[in-house]
Amino acid sequence: MARQRAAVVGGGIMGAGIAQVLARNGYEVAVREINEELADKARERLVSGNYGLEDAVEGGYLSEEEKDEVLERLTFTTDLDAATDGTEFVIEAVTEDLAIKGQVFRDLDDVTDDQPLYSNTSGFSVTAIANGVSDPSRVAVTHFFNPVPIMSMVEIVRSPLTDDSVVERAESLVDELGKTSVTIDDDPGSYGFIANRCHAAMREEAQKIVDEGIATEEQVDKALEEGYNLPVGPFSLRGIGEEWD
Repeated sequence: MARQRAAVVGGGIMGAGIAQVLARNGYEVAVREINEELADKARERLVSGNYGLEDAVEGGYLSEEEKDEVLERLTFTTDLDAATDGTEFVIEAVTEDLAIKGQVFRDLDDVTDDQPLYSNTSGFSVTAIANGVSDPSRVAVTHFFNPVPIMSMVEIVRSPLTDDSVVERAESLVDELGKTSVTIDDDPGSYGFIANRCHAAMREEAQKIVDEGIATEEQVDKALEEGYNLPVGPFSLRGIGEEWD
């Protein structure tokens, strides 16, 4: 039986993580970047970056032989047409900029047929993204969480025009990858889906508590970590790489 093919457009932290997880689950994956330098960096990130294949081997999750087999299923290219040829679906994972994503989807519309097109946006409206595609029924969001090889949640978001089969394929993909999904409807009037909107509200309230002199950042983190069993409080999370507006 032939392996299924998929493409990931964008080889940054999220794209490399998604590509790794797909390849580890048997997919032949083409990662498309805009130039050779970024394509080489995407491969390096996937192999030796944080939560990359070498980390998986060191942690006992993959053998060296399995790592080599995963790498055989991966290609890195600058050719969007070649990357998407014969794919069952495409996942866009470029920078979180609606104009850039819109251009990517217009380009995908030119080189793909009728396969599902998924965006890994963390909050842009599916309806807005799908405006770049002549058939918006094949567009949905599959929002993976960082780091993709570790985190289990995927938010699936559909627009009013998204075909049921596109949503069902996303749900079955999440199951294949051993992850958990929630499927929700698009809300064009807001940024973010479930987790990010709730977390943003928590961050805002946490900052207000500090600004009002009620507690220190350390006290807020301690209260939330110990009171609600959060693995890390909002201020500590910011300190290990998350950007706050």
